[in-house]
Amino acid sequence: MRVTLLDALPEGSLASAVRSALAVSDVTVVAHRLREERFAPCQGCFECWVDHPGTCKATDAANPVMEDIIAADVVFWTTPIRFACWDPIAKVALDKSIGLLSPFFTSVEGETHHRRRYRRYPRCAVLAVAPADTPEEARAAFRLLVRRNALNLHAHEPWVGFVDPGSDAGTIRAAVEEGMAAMRRPTEETVPHVTPFAPRDAVGVPRRPDRPRRVLTIVGSAKPTGSSLSEHVAGALEARLVARGWTAERVHVQRAVKLGREGAPSLVDAAARADLLVLAAPVYVDCLPSLVLAALGHLADAALPRSTVMLPIIQCGFPEIEHTALAVEVAWRAAREAGLGWAGHLAAGGDAVWHGPLDEGKKRPQAEALDRVASALDAGEPVPPEAIERLGASHVPAAVYRTLGNVGWVATAMKEGLEPWKLGRRPFDE
Repeated sequence: MRVTLLDALPEGSLASAVRSALAVSDVTVVAHRLREERFAPCQGCFECWVDHPGTCKATDAANPVMEDIIAADVVFWTTPIRFACWDPIAKVALDKSIGLLSPFFTSVEGETHHRRRYRRYPRCAVLAVAPADTPEEARAAFRLLVRRNALNLHAHEPWVGFVDPGSDAGTIRAAVEEGMAAMRRPTEETVPHVTPFAPRDAVGVPRRPDRPRRVLTIVGSAKPTGSSLSEHVAGALEARLVARGWTAERVHVQRAVKLGREGAPSLVDAAARADLLVLAAPVYVDCLPSLVLAALGHLADAALPRSTVMLPIIQCGFPEIEHTALAVEVAWRAAREAGLGWAGHLAAGGDAVWHGPLDEGKKRPQAEALDRVASALDAGEPVPPEAIERLGASHVPAAVYRTLGNVGWVATAMKEGLEPWKLGRRPFDE
């Protein structure tokens, strides 16, 4: 059995115990110490689909990791977890594995997913390191996230185990053996369904007697400034608040946050000046991108004013709003850990249907939803439920969206000078 170990643990006794436990006679291990390898965060540029199909343009560890993933029988991940989610160092490797999939859409029990690029995919095991007092509901949330990841990566039913940071070598060995035993058992591909994020108790942003309220827009897309849908949507809300007398500031995580580096002072300082944090981010592999997870960690570690309120705006390239649920859940957990108020959330699927600035051309339903949100926030109220529903409403049937999207991939390839049949290339089989 060939195992690719993707180890996101800090070097120490836990990481050593995992490597030792995997060193058994019938297992060949190819190990990647992710904290020691260089990853440029995924930009969502889609070049791994339409320019050089199946490979990342970056000269970092992404392509060697993808090659070792697809060559494996089992991918064994180790990761600390926070906010019921992957560590940012593990998540960047997961984000950049998207080239292992085809750009073309398919339907899996009514949900939109990407088709296979390769004929076979490895099984997936995850050993998560979490404090012993981590609630069971948080562990269950992480298990669900991993199951969704496995579904998207055609990995069949995964195994997820937990150990705490103080576990001894015997405990680690027992957990690894349990995971490997699960990987040897036959299983079928399962579909762990999710439902849209249900609104939670929310608060408004109270008026201040001494100054105008301030909104900080945190742009979570790594695309060039001004080019992402995340920034278009958040910018439209920001403009509406400024028109009502608010002041505004904007931070891009691609500039303010560096993976593996301590601190993000420009982000934290800007957040400390704000009354409302608008986190605008895309969904990458079922959840928030690695840089956004790192940003949330910095915010949770900072002593931000308890009066600060968070509002995430999450968008996904699949038409079903359900695909945003786990990303919103992570943002909610981060806000709770940071002691921030929760203003509600906004989420939308199918970005290709309404790409570009919302306030150009014909008035769109999404723009009308943002009008309602801005009015409510200015009145000191949380995001209205009807605005959540209106922004997230699907205006194109999923089957039509998939068909149009698949035609779009072919058209994009031809525009880039790529013969359409090459979209299905399998570079790590060649």
